[in-house]
Amino acid sequence: MKIDVNEMKSATMCDKATRTWCCRIWLVFSISIVLLTMMIQIWSYYFSLVREMDTLSSAEPRLGALLSVCNNTVEKSWNIDCTVSDNVYICSSSSLDKNVYILSTCSENIDLKDLGEMRLSGCCRLMFWILPW
Repeated sequence: MKIDVNEMKSATMCDKATRTWCCRIWLVFSISIVLLTMMIQIWSYYFSLVREMDTLSSAEPRLGALLSVCNNTVEKSWNIDCTVSDNVYICSSSSLDKNVYILSTCSENIDLKDLGEMRLSGCCRLMFWILPW
């Protein structure tokens, strides 16, 4: 098939083919703008939700008390009162609630119900963490 250059029509500004081409380009451009706007809105909504979740989950465990004991003596204590009698540590604290996790370097397992009377041997340190939940 041979195309003769002399037979081709030149495109003018108001031809139907030119208007159709312009309408198609305008349609593609406007759909692209709408999709880009939707992506930006979804992106900003996602990050606003993440930021809101971060502010809501700012509750974290906090240190309620510290206790360091060695050889039946209380070496250091913070926010907790302890005395020793007959190898038993008798402790009390007004700041410790029910939601307390005890992190210790002692060889014994210590529970919060044992806070009144703890039997500890050797040297160890106890950290009382107050949990927010």
